[in-house]
Order: sequence, then C-alpha cells, then structure tokens
Amino acid sequence: MVDQRVRTRDRWRELDRITGIVGLVATVLLFTPIIAISTLGEPGFDGSRDQAAEFFRAGDTAWVTAAQATAAVGMLAFVWFVGCLTTRLRATEGDPAWRSTVALACGVLVAAYGVIDASWDAAFNRGDELEPSVALFAFDLGNLGFANAWLALGGFALATGWAILAGRALPAWWAWWVIAAGIGLIAVRFFWEGYAWTAPYFLFWIWVIAVSIRLLARPVRPTGE
Repeated sequence: MVDQRVRTRDRWRELDRITGIVGLVATVLLFTPIIAISTLGEPGFDGSRDQAAEFFRAGDTAWVTAAQATAAVGMLAFVWFVGCLTTRLRATEGDPAWRSTVALACGVLVAAYGVIDASWDAAFNRGDELEPSVALFAFDLGNLGFANAWLALGGFALATGWAILAGRALPAWWAWWVIAAGIGLIAVRFFWEGYAWTAPYFLFWIWVIAVSIRLLARPVRPTGE
C-alpha cells in the first residue's frame, strides 16, 4: 500500500516536471521565430498593401520557412503543456472537472489555429511573386486569425485560473494572475488594430514561464494523496 502511494506520488511529480519542461520549450519555440521574423520590418496591423508586400518579399527565404515550421512545432509543444497542465488541474479540481475540460478544449483550439492558419506561410513562400492586394489580404487574414486566437487563449486562461481556485493546486494569486490575463485577452479583441493586446498577451506568457518554473522547482500534489 505504501509502495503504491509512493509510485503514485512519483508519477504526479513526473507529470509536474514534464509540464514545466514543455511549457518552457513551447515558449522558446514560439517566440524565437516570431522575434526573428519581426526583424524583417513587419508592419503594424494597419500597414498598407505596399508595406505588406515588401514584408512578404523580404521573407521569401529558407530561414523564414524554417522559422515558420519551428513555430508550428512550438504549438505542438503548447498542446503538450495544455494537456499536462489540465490533467494536473483535473486531479485537484475533482469531479465533475468541467473547468479543466474547458481549459483543455480552449488550449487545443489555440494550437489548432497555430498549425492550420498558413496564410503568412503561403505569402512568404512566393513573396517575390505576390501582388500588393493579395499580400494585404494574406497579411490581414493572418492578423485577424491571430486576434481571434486571443479569445481561445483568454478562455484557456479563465478556465485554468478558475480550476486552480476550485482545486487549490497552487496559491490563489497564480489563479488571479492568469484570470486577469484572460479577461484582458478577450477584451482587446474589440480593439485589435492597436497595441493594447500586448499587455494581456505577454502577461499570459510570463505566467506560462513562471508556472513552468514553479512546477519544475516545487511539484504539487493532487488533493487526496
């Protein structure tokens, strides 16, 4: 009986470590290519057709193709993070673990956007042949898809914070931090053309980094162990 409890505890600790690792890996794999591509002179959301065309022409290179693929792999790592974290929260939330399930669904939706939305990938692929009007359409399509992804990311943040509060897997301030980010992500969808989105967006990803480090440094145990 004691050995079984020890094995169970070790499995949960392993899950915590994996959650922390994939959370950090996802962040690095997503933001490294994003930062690299932004150096090409990415216009603001309200950029002109000529700016969009020049941006995609500059990105018609092998390294940008590799960067886009790396970001897609980062989304795969984010799915792992979402799956591992919601499994952890489900154990502490108890039945019915509907908050954790909602968080899982929203997280998968975010990752699906990251993998399926290939508007910028396609525009970069033949950037030298792209007409300015088509470039602007691809540019806006990618940006609006990104803005819609804030809603799914906000839903994941809200459900995750609520599950933390319900199950007390972590101190309450971890929950309120990600809830604040989630509310902000949903609110800024209505003002997508400005720069207000950056505050809740980076607040969320800083939370991902912080909670990943927390799980690596000090694993938590499900209620009832």
